[in-house]
Amino acid sequence: MYIFSIKRSVSALITLVMTAGMLAGIPFSAHAYTFTPNEPLYSEAAIVYSRTNDQILYEKNADQTEMPGHLAQIMTAVVVMEHCTDLDDTTITVDDSLYRPLYQYEDVDDLRYADLYDGDTLTVREYLYALMLTSSCEAALVLADYFGDGSTAAFVTMMNDKAKELGCHNTTFTNATGLYSSQQFTTARDMLTITNYALSLDGFEEIATTEEYTPKTPNPEHHADLSLWKWRQANTMMSEDSDYYYEGAAGIKTGNLTKTGRSIITQATRDNETYLVILLNAPFTDEKNRLQFYHMEDARSLFKWAFSTFVYVTMLEDDVEVGEVKVINSDGNSYVLVHPKNSCVMLWDSDVDVSAVQRSVTLREDVMAPVKKGQELGEMQLKFSGEVIATVPLVAVNNVDRSISKYNMYAIQNFPNSPWFIVGITGGCVLTVLYIILCIYASIRAKRSITPEDPIHLIPRVTEYHDHPRQNWKREDTVFYHGPKGRNTSEKESSHDHEMSGSRRR
Repeated sequence: MYIFSIKRSVSALITLVMTAGMLAGIPFSAHAYTFTPNEPLYSEAAIVYSRTNDQILYEKNADQTEMPGHLAQIMTAVVVMEHCTDLDDTTITVDDSLYRPLYQYEDVDDLRYADLYDGDTLTVREYLYALMLTSSCEAALVLADYFGDGSTAAFVTMMNDKAKELGCHNTTFTNATGLYSSQQFTTARDMLTITNYALSLDGFEEIATTEEYTPKTPNPEHHADLSLWKWRQANTMMSEDSDYYYEGAAGIKTGNLTKTGRSIITQATRDNETYLVILLNAPFTDEKNRLQFYHMEDARSLFKWAFSTFVYVTMLEDDVEVGEVKVINSDGNSYVLVHPKNSCVMLWDSDVDVSAVQRSVTLREDVMAPVKKGQELGEMQLKFSGEVIATVPLVAVNNVDRSISKYNMYAIQNFPNSPWFIVGITGGCVLTVLYIILCIYASIRAKRSITPEDPIHLIPRVTEYHDHPRQNWKREDTVFYHGPKGRNTSEKESSHDHEMSGSRRR
């Protein structure tokens, strides 16, 4: 939260919120920004939120832990609605034994009833009306028992699991009624998150903003005249005969605890603008111990401020040329103009001069052609009193084509510095090392695969010639080696040799 002193004694409640996205269909970034109200708030913690623009407008102690009181029943309703497939066809019969914890509760003024008696049978939707309009502790216990499968503790676990799922890390529930417990706490910011989620559920807003409701399921034993069995919204800001009436106010939930104070979450709509107010723990009495409803006073004060003081102001037009960006390797003009992607329209305090808003432009460098019209090339920050209140993208006004010759020359000159060059060198070194390792491995495997020669094959074969007559061979005679032959062949050769020898003698 950013708080500033405003000229004149009148300060305004507002945030700078985005409507250009809503109007042009293109979002821009906006930051929460608030002024200090000129009237003090009694509530310990507060938030004003624009549902129309999804933006926090004002906050006070938004992250300070507080007792939720009966506001915890909003989470009770959320869990029930997410676990009930048909709110109208699912019925539950009251078992008043579930009410025993209420009889032992210390501060009886905290208890809220909707005349739900033992044996009454109502639809789940009717129980939700009793819960949201009257803060009925009976309805909370009946629903928790039914959807917790007979265990209210199991139902409370479901409540806490849902809170964590929504990101409400500063919230812990210990019961479904919202009655006092030292271990049950929340923050205004978490209650905003829970309420926004509840409003997104089909049927919740209709139930929570109804001023009066009569059950449609007959229970003649305890309610002979069904028309007299009525539940009224505890937020009297909806009632024209109330001292706290505010035109356009609706629901959503009140909660009071004797030990902590009064709390309320309510909304108001005018001229297509809807504000949601979260107020936690305003005191019950004034300095003279007179009973007060400060939570409703605070809500009405904040609604008046928001609706009467703030208007939509165009902070930046989308056709304003705010700078130029250098384009590398362009074909023709080496610069391109930029302007806002969309107009920037904000809720603004009519008493504050718009010229006090400063503009800070940041443009991209070394933009490579081609550039397309509408391409984001920077951003503009809008600042007030040194704080960024909005960020708007800056885009190219026109196309810029690429020059092929300039691009090729640029690529050649810058290739050694390019990441691809580094990747190529690194890859080549890795592949070389792998190849060397593979060669060494193959060599080792080859050596291991050689089988030694059997020694018996290394001994030369000797031929015995002692049975043959010695022959005188001439050096020049050709020697033929005849391999071993069969036995008969040897004998024939031996006989032939004797015949030849005999003839030579003769």
